[in-house]
Amino acid sequence: MTINNLLEELNPAQRKAATTDAQNTLVLAGAGSGKTKTIVARAAYLIDKGVPANEIQIVTFTRRAASEIVTRVESHLGTQAEGLRASTFHTFCLSILRRYPKVFDLKGFNVIDRDDQIMMFKLLRAKLEDKRAKEAAAKANQTSTGKTVTFQRSKAVPTISEILPKPKELVDLYSYSRNTQISLKDALYKQLPDFQPAYEEIKAVMKGYEAQKQERHYLDYDDILEYVARYLNSDDWLLERVTENTKYLLVDEMQDTNPLQWLLLQPFIGRTQLFCVGDDAQSIYGFRGADFENIHSFKERVPDAEVLTLDLNYRSTQEILDLSNWLLDRSELDYKKRLTAHRGEGSKPVLHSFGNEFDEARFIVSDLKKRYDKGAPWHHHMILLRSAFSGRQVESALIAANIPYVFIGGTKLLEAAHVKDLISMLRVTVNYLDELAWIRFLTLWDGIGDAGAGKLVNEFLTLPDLNACIEVLDKKSKVPKPAIEALKELAKLQELPEKSIDIAFDALTDQLQKNYEKKDWDSRARDFDLIKQLAMRHGTLADFIEAYILDPISHSEVSKQDNDDLVTLITIHSAKGAEREVCYIVNASVGQYPHIRAQDSFEEVEEERRVLYVAMTRAKDELIITRQNLNTWATSRVDGKNRTIESYFLSDVPTDLLANDIGFRSFGRQRSNFAEHQPLRNKPKIGIDFDDDLDDRSDGENSEVRF
Repeated sequence: MTINNLLEELNPAQRKAATTDAQNTLVLAGAGSGKTKTIVARAAYLIDKGVPANEIQIVTFTRRAASEIVTRVESHLGTQAEGLRASTFHTFCLSILRRYPKVFDLKGFNVIDRDDQIMMFKLLRAKLEDKRAKEAAAKANQTSTGKTVTFQRSKAVPTISEILPKPKELVDLYSYSRNTQISLKDALYKQLPDFQPAYEEIKAVMKGYEAQKQERHYLDYDDILEYVARYLNSDDWLLERVTENTKYLLVDEMQDTNPLQWLLLQPFIGRTQLFCVGDDAQSIYGFRGADFENIHSFKERVPDAEVLTLDLNYRSTQEILDLSNWLLDRSELDYKKRLTAHRGEGSKPVLHSFGNEFDEARFIVSDLKKRYDKGAPWHHHMILLRSAFSGRQVESALIAANIPYVFIGGTKLLEAAHVKDLISMLRVTVNYLDELAWIRFLTLWDGIGDAGAGKLVNEFLTLPDLNACIEVLDKKSKVPKPAIEALKELAKLQELPEKSIDIAFDALTDQLQKNYEKKDWDSRARDFDLIKQLAMRHGTLADFIEAYILDPISHSEVSKQDNDDLVTLITIHSAKGAEREVCYIVNASVGQYPHIRAQDSFEEVEEERRVLYVAMTRAKDELIITRQNLNTWATSRVDGKNRTIESYFLSDVPTDLLANDIGFRSFGRQRSNFAEHQPLRNKPKIGIDFDDDLDDRSDGENSEVRF
């Protein structure tokens, strides 16, 4: 296919974006408007016009999206597209760190993931507790009489574990502060206000974390971005080297970028042609630092930028878009677009109310069965959830009804505990000073606890190489001999990652099976075949580990289900880009849209609106919304800036946008025919049951009320 054929496939708005001559461009691409196709066309157009492919860098949020864009450009241009680069933000930055290590003064660093961070914060909390206990004991032992006083902790003195956030919360707080580029104190106020009295202790733990990272040569995800962003903004030599190889920078999903990522993009303005694509109406990751203003205020931040809009939707029918447009129109924010359906008209959305989550789940299962019996395949259906936890009842109903499904949005393959256990064994053979990997590997085995593992690791850190560590393991630990022999063998197989996984799995199988005996071990064991498939793509064990620590992959990206005719159960935050013929939005109830936790903030409520908008715009043919609360109305309020904060988005949805009566229905009960009903002669008393009005409850004719 020639570039002309590709451009002819585009509508006028897409073609204008793909062929623009502007120095900086923002493309506001509505849901289903062909965003990826436009990016592909833009890259292909530039290459066809003579831009060397290796001078174009595409940045997106997932490895899968990056790979898809390159593959599609190559399918149009063939060998002409060789050298085109597409990667995630983190991979892009990591390549710069690897290319210019002397600039950053980083030697032999290791990338750590979220689980590693959690382990570090757990250990640091424990150290702070020990330090505090020793200081308190020393203080208590100081007496004016010279006699030794035995210190005994007062129950009134809270422990560090009681006053500090949990390790997971500390990791999230730390990352939020880094990604939003705000102080720890401000981040604490926004994220964990209840822990503000413990600010000094939290700061001490955070400082310990950063010191330990430097000491161990660890980089976390945020370090990878911030090192490159800070140096590009301050080192002209580095900026010159990077931009001479990156003349065109194409950024996908711009609405999901955070202040740290904006800091990374800033130095490219004026030196590189910037082409950013995104949808302000689909900015739904504020809880992890994404900044809505990066796209909404793009024109103010980049004054010479051209702003183009793609609002012709190729996914949904107009009735689905009418409801979605209505939802955005009610916002005080100006989204500057209304989606129009290329496909034309179809079925109106429906909204059903149920008394509880059980009736709601039974309705969904029953509706799915009816559709399947009429010939609709399971894979035409998607059930959208607020969170993995919120789908428990629907998932149970699917299982009980024997409906095949796949769940997307939970733990990713390389984030699963059993996989991390195996990876820890591989990591210590790549870097014997990887303290966190050693602790995870050692504590797998019976008889080795955190304290014992810590002592061994402290000794390992003083040794010259892996072989010396293995000798200590052999003499001083309870690690079985076969596992120790496997470590020796793995040390020699650094360029055979697939074989390394086989060896590690054989060494760990018995212990892992014991550890996960009551946690679906058979299903977990099958995951290791998928890990081998991933390993085959890499030349060294180090490359394999680093690639997937940066961007954990999902099961669906490496395997096809034996039966791929499956209903998709998915969290909304995992569903961007997904689409199905029939979509169910579950529990669209008061207190859920917007979520009750967001209802004090205009910005958070508006993000909640965008969450619901993303869910609605996944549907191609039919949109079915269910809710599980008799209360279907709530009162909105006005904030200090005179902005309306809605408390329930669907409280007054226009009935002409829906296909059905939106009143309450109870599943399994037909509406009664009241024609034969005889009214009660003596009507029951309605109202408060007062203790001193016992006589009033009589239905007799002689009852009377005395004042």
